Amino acid sequence: MNLAEICDNAKKGREYALLGNYDSSMVYYQGVIQQIQRHCQSVRDPALKSKWQQVRQELLEEYEQVKSIVNTLESFKVDRSTDIPVSYQDEPFRDPSVWPPPVPAEHRAPPQIKRPNREVKPLRRESPGLQRGPVGRAQPISKNEKPASSREREAKAKGKDEKNVSLAQLLRPMFKG
Repeated sequence: MNLAEICDNAKKGREYALLGNYDSSMVYYQGVIQQIQRHCQSVRDPALKSKWQQVRQELLEEYEQVKSIVNTLESFKVDRSTDIPVSYQDEPFRDPSVWPPPVPAEHRAPPQIKRPNREVKPLRRESPGLQRGPVGRAQPISKNEKPASSREREAKAKGKDEKNVSLAQLLRPMFKG
């Protein structure tokens, strides 16, 4: 039996306990305690034997503390079969005040929006005789016409709004039921 091996195993047991690897720590503690027990049987000097028994007792107390930590950690683990109903075991906990994660983009259906084709051709700045018409195309101005003032344009827009509102009011009773 090597005394350096006893010291090394005690050191490893303590290191593993400090690192949180309690299972390995307990194995080393058990091994070193058994090694010291065997060594004490071979020692003939009573003073030396009592010192080794004192070291063994201190290591045994450390082992019990590690064992207590393992038992405490085990008590935090939940036995799923007794505490949680079967229907909730497979589903993760869902907080009703938290939105679910978004659906990945590749699984979404593309939006079905039909937009009218509105291609606006650019106007040339060199043509002073052209004016933008209602469709967005350039139209020539006749000599008798003058460009519409801002008040005239507002009046036309107001008339369009009134037509749209009255159309909406007409359609509203049809969709209410």
